Amino acid sequence: MEIKKADISSLKPHPKNPRIHPDSAIEKLERSIKEFGWTNPVLVSKEGYILAGHARIKAAQKAGLREVPVICLPFDGIKAEAYMIADNKLQEGSSWDYEMLAGLLQDLNDEAANLKITGFSEAEINSILYEINEIDIDGLNIVVNEPREPRGSKGLPKKTGLCCPRCGKEITGSLVV
Repeated sequence: MEIKKADISSLKPHPKNPRIHPDSAIEKLERSIKEFGWTNPVLVSKEGYILAGHARIKAAQKAGLREVPVICLPFDGIKAEAYMIADNKLQEGSSWDYEMLAGLLQDLNDEAANLKITGFSEAEINSILYEINEIDIDGLNIVVNEPREPRGSKGLPKKTGLCCPRCGKEITGSLVV
């Protein structure tokens, strides 16, 4: 297989593409392209229809790119249509190792990386990195984000300096106000 450069305007969206790409997904892809460059060629059929990469093309257009790398696959007709579905469906069988993901996100965060370029929303990142706990101190409910374990390779969570007025136990994590 050979990777070639193609003008975006020459690529034809497949008229039977069943995949829907919300604007939020296109924005995430655009951020990724701007941060990492183009990393995954568009796959096209013998007839020049996009089989994989419809969303990447939309993001590339928003990012101002005029040409992208493509791989021309030897598929046409029904085989091309079946591949277009398979390319989107096969990844759905995968899942995350959330402990490993949390450690990696924490390491990136410790190094001051912009976690938005990972494609996860801020809410998703907080959900992965922290457990939400409510603590009752003298009838006052305080919501605390407790770091999930295991943390990344950088060590234990930093102390907040906030202590329970009754028992003196320090509360680690960050407060949600």
